[in-house]
Amino acid sequence: MASVSMPPRQRMINMMYLVLTAMLAMNVSKEVLDAFAVLDADLVRSERAHEQRSLQDYAAFDDAAGKFPERYGDLRERAQGVHMQADGLVQHIEGIKARVIAEVEGGDVQQVMASAPHQRDSLLSLMRVEAKDDRQVLTRMLVGSEPSTPRTGEGSAWELKQRIIRFREQLKAMVGEKEPHLQASLDLLFKLDDRHDASGTLNNWESINFYDVPLAAGVAALSKLQADVRSAENDMVKWLFRSATQDARIMSSLASAVVPRSTVVMLGDSFVADVFLAAYDEKNKARISLSGEGDLPLGSDGKGKLRLRTGQVGEHTAAGVIHYQGAKGMEEYPYSIRYQVMAPLLVASPTKMNVFYIGVDNPLSFSVPGVTPENVRPVIDNGSIVRRGDGWFVRANAPGKARVSAVATLPDGSTRTIGPVEFRVKHLPPPVASVNGITAADGKVRVGKLTDAEGITVKRSEGCEFDEPYRCTRFTVVLDRNGTMNEHTVLGNRFDEETRKVLRALRPGDRIWFEGIKGQLSNGAGPEYPLPAIAVKVIR
Repeated sequence: MASVSMPPRQRMINMMYLVLTAMLAMNVSKEVLDAFAVLDADLVRSERAHEQRSLQDYAAFDDAAGKFPERYGDLRERAQGVHMQADGLVQHIEGIKARVIAEVEGGDVQQVMASAPHQRDSLLSLMRVEAKDDRQVLTRMLVGSEPSTPRTGEGSAWELKQRIIRFREQLKAMVGEKEPHLQASLDLLFKLDDRHDASGTLNNWESINFYDVPLAAGVAALSKLQADVRSAENDMVKWLFRSATQDARIMSSLASAVVPRSTVVMLGDSFVADVFLAAYDEKNKARISLSGEGDLPLGSDGKGKLRLRTGQVGEHTAAGVIHYQGAKGMEEYPYSIRYQVMAPLLVASPTKMNVFYIGVDNPLSFSVPGVTPENVRPVIDNGSIVRRGDGWFVRANAPGKARVSAVATLPDGSTRTIGPVEFRVKHLPPPVASVNGITAADGKVRVGKLTDAEGITVKRSEGCEFDEPYRCTRFTVVLDRNGTMNEHTVLGNRFDEETRKVLRALRPGDRIWFEGIKGQLSNGAGPEYPLPAIAVKVIR
């Protein structure tokens, strides 16, 4: 261009083009540095986000350790150890960033630190730093003048590298061989080996990241390390929390279970059983086998339906294996249960006394052990048995004996007669007759007591368990006045007009008898009982 003859105006245009091109190159460089500042802000936010997620996990650890200390207590302590190591490393890197920016800005560390809303000190935003392109401070403070042999003093990149290596190895040792994928992830996250730089030269980690590197790029690299530390911390805390239940079975449903020591308990002995919560997975049902019989059918609740025919009295054992698909493959759990086989026994007894009484409903307690009440039907050979509400009642026919048996319907649909049990059958005790409250035990009575009476009343005798109503069927009235005897027979219990005339004519000194009294149950059942006569002397 210089060898070509050009007019002055063209030369001026060319010069301006060169100046504008140089200015454009400077603007691109500034935009790149600003992009590093934006990237650094994003990395800081990422580090803070990882920290907040970890704090939620630590809170979950505290809650779980409080409820289940034996399972989560030790793991919580290990998680707190990871937290302390991560905090220490993040704060160390934060100190390096603060010293570097303070050096560039020409102030002290306190001037570049500020209190964030959550009371954590935050660094001066890289966007506000003027000398983003400074290459001397990072080189001098972290690496030194010779990139092939970085300095190793306090606050150097070499010391930071050793801290990161220790942090990485401690986490890997905690994981051990249980999680090779997590170990590999830590190696990739903190890969600090020598590698080739942009020119293809093999170089060390310290020089690649901080030697002759613009301030904006170096600070962003440090912020990335902080975010990586928090990410590793978060992964470790989650892994520790999961490890508490990594061998646990995931079940979708819970059910209560009662396993008795024996299904038959003798009178006076104790019923003993284990009561606990059982779990099952509706989408991963177990296969349950019975020794010598094959697999059991499963219900919708995942329970195997065990049903055995009994052919011999005594104690028996049923055993088998539960096959379950666990996290590590098919797992087997043996089971066994003992049960008693007894000969059928009928239990039937009257609830009020040891006999059945004719003419009344005799309550009866009736059951067959091992058979549900709905599958038991009682029969009697002297009378009838009816059910009312939740109870059975016997109506006996004739004095003597009655035999009660049971017809039981078995689970397979067949029926079996059990029993019989024998009872005595008797009439009720004779009732007691009275006239207006006057009984055979009374010897004297006032005139008014008799004239006010309506007839003969018959009631159950004292001590009788049945409160059935009675009625008087007949009686005879005998009057003795001065040795003259007059008698009159009445059917029923009420005084007729002739009897009332006799009663109204009574005088002191007369004697009157009510004899030949017959009483019977109001329902007409049972015999007519001859009752003692009521004999009294009339007084004033």
